[in-house]
Amino acid sequence: MKAREIMSRDVVTVKPATPVRDVAALMTEKRISGIPVVSEDGTVLGIISESDLLRRAEIGTVPQRKWWLVFFSDPDALARQYTKTHGLRAENVMTRPVISVGEDADLSEIARTLDKHKIKRLPVLRDGKLVGIISRADIVRALSQAEVERRPMSDAALEKTLLEKMRAQDWLEDTFINLSVHDGVVELNGFVASAEQRRALHVLIEETDGVHKIDDRLSIGLPALRAT
Repeated sequence: MKAREIMSRDVVTVKPATPVRDVAALMTEKRISGIPVVSEDGTVLGIISESDLLRRAEIGTVPQRKWWLVFFSDPDALARQYTKTHGLRAENVMTRPVISVGEDADLSEIARTLDKHKIKRLPVLRDGKLVGIISRADIVRALSQAEVERRPMSDAALEKTLLEKMRAQDWLEDTFINLSVHDGVVELNGFVASAEQRRALHVLIEETDGVHKIDDRLSIGLPALRAT
C-alpha cells in the first residue's frame, strides 16, 4: 500500500503571513493537530503542530530562564526561541525543515519515518509540491481495512516454515522447544525461557498461513544442565 492510497487529499494549509491566532483558530475549528505552511505555488515551507503553540507569550506559558543560565546559552538559540514564543505569523512559529514522504512511499517507510522522528503527521509531496498528508490515524485506518490472504499449506511445509522463522528470531531461545504440526494444529513441547518469549512465539505461529490452532505444552524456564 502506497502513500497516495491512504493520504488525505483535502489538506488544510496556511500561508507564511497567516496570523498565529488564526492558525490556532483554524486548528480548533477543523479539529486537527497540525497544519502545513505553504507558499503560493504549493511548496511546503514548514509545519505547525500543537507543540509549536504550546509555549506562547499571549497565554503566559513562555518558560522562564534563570538569569545565570544566559551565560551558558547560545544567543542564536535564544533568539529562535523568542521568535517562536512571541512571533505573530505562521512563518515565525513553524517547524522546519519539513519531514515528508513522496506519494509512492510504502507503509513501512511511512511508519518508520513517523516513529523515528516522533511526529504525528507527514506531508506527501509530488515534485516538491504538497498533494496530501498522512497521519498516524491513517495508518491505523489502513490496518482496519487490510485483508490477510491465507494460503493452504501441508503439515510438513508448515512445520519447516515455522522452524525456519523460529531460528531467525534474535529474541527466541529455541534450543529446548520441540514443534510438530498435525492437520494444521501446532504442538509445542519443551521449555521456553520466559513468558514474553512464549507470547511472541504464539504471535509468530498465529500469523503464519496454514495454522489452525496452537497446542501449547511448554514450561516456562530453561532446564538446568548438569556438567558430566
